[in-house]
Amino acid sequence: MKKLFILKRSVWTLLIILGCSSTAARNISIFVATDLHVMGPELLVNEGSAWDDYINSSHKLEDYSVGLFQNMIDSILLQMPDIVMIPGDISKDGEKLSHEYIAHELSRLTDAGIKVFVVPGNHDIGNIENAQYFDGSKRYKAENITEDEFAEMYSSFGYEGSVRDENSLSYAAEPFDGLVIIGIDSHSRKIGKKTLDWICEQASNAREQDKQIVAMVHHPIMEHFNGQIEMKSDAIIKDDENVRSRFMEAGIHTVFTGHFHTTDVAMAYNENHTDSIFDITTGSMISYPMHHRWVTLSENLSRMEINTFVTDSIEGHPEIVDVAKKRIEKNINAKLESKGVSFMSSVACQATFLHCEGNENEADGVSLIDSIPFLAFIFYPEGWVIMNSMLDDYSFYGEENQNRANDLKLDVKLREAEIKVEEEVEEEEAPDSIREISADQEDELSYNLNGQPIDERTNGLIIQGGKIMIRKNP
Repeated sequence: MKKLFILKRSVWTLLIILGCSSTAARNISIFVATDLHVMGPELLVNEGSAWDDYINSSHKLEDYSVGLFQNMIDSILLQMPDIVMIPGDISKDGEKLSHEYIAHELSRLTDAGIKVFVVPGNHDIGNIENAQYFDGSKRYKAENITEDEFAEMYSSFGYEGSVRDENSLSYAAEPFDGLVIIGIDSHSRKIGKKTLDWICEQASNAREQDKQIVAMVHHPIMEHFNGQIEMKSDAIIKDDENVRSRFMEAGIHTVFTGHFHTTDVAMAYNENHTDSIFDITTGSMISYPMHHRWVTLSENLSRMEINTFVTDSIEGHPEIVDVAKKRIEKNINAKLESKGVSFMSSVACQATFLHCEGNENEADGVSLIDSIPFLAFIFYPEGWVIMNSMLDDYSFYGEENQNRANDLKLDVKLREAEIKVEEEVEEEEAPDSIREISADQEDELSYNLNGQPIDERTNGLIIQGGKIMIRKNP
């Protein structure tokens, strides 16, 4: 005899399956921008040689940071996303005046009903040397902020009303039913053991309740090309393999990062290749090519679509992208000339631009390697692997985990909540879990979860009479 069983689940699980949540009956949009490096206007007391010397040695557009930030705020208010996420390095160098200015401007977004979430980066907290006033030919120290002050200043942007970690500036928030954002503090480039345990506990709890998780942390959690740490010793989080492994085990599979000022997507697998995690890093708002992301979560939170956009102009400076590009070029040329290898400048600049832009392989980045003088690899043999990994856009190049993702446009199928099918038992043993469906109900037309008609021999999850059921045929 055929039997149908109704799986009694929470309301949220049913809505996830059917894609018709009452609180998220539409897509959820997220604006992601990172490494804003905003310098409070009051820090430039008077223009002069001190400020000129600083800007001439920088690869970033600190002198345009206020204009770029205001442009970002205005753009967000025009587009009205549901959520804004900023994964760290919000300020130029942790100056109190910069943070006060930024928090004041971000309140324009929350006043408009947009939910804003921030976490600190390595330029946001502590006694940072470059936190300075610029006054003509002089520089002098500006006041920094502490961890407690950061949480207080940004209380409306993630820290108020969320679940806080007592050992760091990490938190977990639920801006929409079923969507948990975990903001992770890595301003010291590490995640302490207690904090890592706390993060994983929050994630596990969310997954047990059939909720989706989006995480953000300033430092990338993996190398995006081989040798990235050799190029910049603090390029990624400390203890990265353990962090990735713990995240995957806890149900964190999508992490938004910053720090390296490039736009790239990397993926890593667990040891058994049974699970994976994406690291989606976004370029700086004040460094070429000034990318930001627009993320769309489907209404049933089962898919994430990521698109990338360029800030190609700001008021009074329609050529801002060219300015940013030339500043990087000038900085690279000066560094290579100081090391006596100026013959590498052209190639180094082209390679940097390609990596910052993303999808290097589509721009035929590999052919650029052929133009590198052979002697360069004799003196630096590791450079061959680094350049191939970077310019062919491979993570874990030459390894078992080698993979390539689209850096600019990505469609991610999110992990669906596991549906635990109860074992078949007699009704009197588990009256609250399942009930038997009578024969006349079995004759109703049945559908799969995509709404397509199916015959009565189909087993598994079906929809019949407007209810989700499990059919088991003998």
